[in-house]
Amino acid sequence: MGDRTALEEELAALAPAARERRSVDLFLRAAIEAFLWVVISGVCVKLFHDSERIPLFFWPLALLDSLLLFDAIQSYRVGRANLARELRREARLREVRAALGIDP
Repeated sequence: MGDRTALEEELAALAPAARERRSVDLFLRAAIEAFLWVVISGVCVKLFHDSERIPLFFWPLALLDSLLLFDAIQSYRVGRANLARELRREARLREVRAALGIDP
C-alpha cells in the first residue's frame, strides 16, 4: 500500500508539471525572430548593394539583425532542452499512470 501512496504522490506532483509547455513558446519565439532576421537581412543586403554610400541607418539595422539571429538560436537551443525535459517528464507520468492502473 505504501508503494501505491508514493506513486499517487508522484502523480500529483508530475501532473501539473507535465501540463506546462514552455518549449512551444520558445520555438515560436525562435521562428518569429528567424523570420524577422530574414526580412531585415534582405533590407540590409538591398541597402548595401544599391547605395553608393552606406546609409547611417544600415548599422543599427545590421546590429538588430545580428541580435535577432543570436536570440533566435538561443531560444531554439533552450526550447530543445525544455522539450527533452518535458518528454522525460511525460514518459515518467505515463509510467506512473500505468503502474496505478489508470491508463491501460
